[in-house]
Amino acid sequence: MDTEEKEDIKLNWQWEISPAKSWFKMGLIDLYAYRGLILRFVRRDLIASYQQTIIGPIWIFLQPLFTTLIYLIVFGNFAKVSTDDTPKILFYMSGTIIWTFFFDNISGTMYTFITNAHIFNKVYFPRLVVPVSNIITQSVRLSIQLVLFIIIFLYYYIFFDKFQLSISLFLIPFLILLTATFALGSGLLIAVFTARYRDIDTFFQYILRLGMFITPVVFPSTIVPQKYQFLFWLNPLTPIIETFRSVFFHQNAIQYNYLLIATAEAIFLLILGLILFKRREVEVMDII
Repeated sequence: MDTEEKEDIKLNWQWEISPAKSWFKMGLIDLYAYRGLILRFVRRDLIASYQQTIIGPIWIFLQPLFTTLIYLIVFGNFAKVSTDDTPKILFYMSGTIIWTFFFDNISGTMYTFITNAHIFNKVYFPRLVVPVSNIITQSVRLSIQLVLFIIIFLYYYIFFDKFQLSISLFLIPFLILLTATFALGSGLLIAVFTARYRDIDTFFQYILRLGMFITPVVFPSTIVPQKYQFLFWLNPLTPIIETFRSVFFHQNAIQYNYLLIATAEAIFLLILGLILFKRREVEVMDII
């Protein structure tokens, strides 16, 4: 085959799969072209999660509710952990739904290569489609759980005149987006390393389990000693959860300075995760 024939064949190629040559090529434009596939993955994940269950999607409501009740019994009644005069069920549920949203997002993202290797080895599509579809899936679940939270909140608001609504409610979509950004960026970074070194998976699972106890899920930030407050607030989930509670309960002033730091941390992790994920996606598939 001469040079001209090789050039003609090359011109007829539709795709050429190769490692990204630019450090700043993240493949975000490809996501729009594959938006239909993303929605198919979202639909698949939502249906598969509850397809062979007795009560089906009702589990979306029951999971945070059961977790909240356990926290209420253990930390509220036995340990007597303060909730800053906020009704215990609302306090624990607010921390639970944000933490669960983060945990499910990062867990789903960090196993992108391992759980989808059988698909990646057969057909090409941007690998970023999978973690993005996971984020959307978890966002749908969070939206449904927020409905349950708002119903309970309105009960206290209407019958006990417990809270006041303010314009700060418009921060809620930003807090959800910030949580998703932090989880996606962290998950993409972890996904690259866990695919190559499987023992790192065990390490990060351990870190995630400990993470709940350095995040104000079952306790308020006010009980943390003053000398540890700065380090405590550097955890991006701390200003997210505390701001979420402040928006609804007005128990503490919103710490906009720490919220800004959390935003910077989440964006940095997302950019770093996208760059590393895109540069290593082909190489990782060769070693799985």
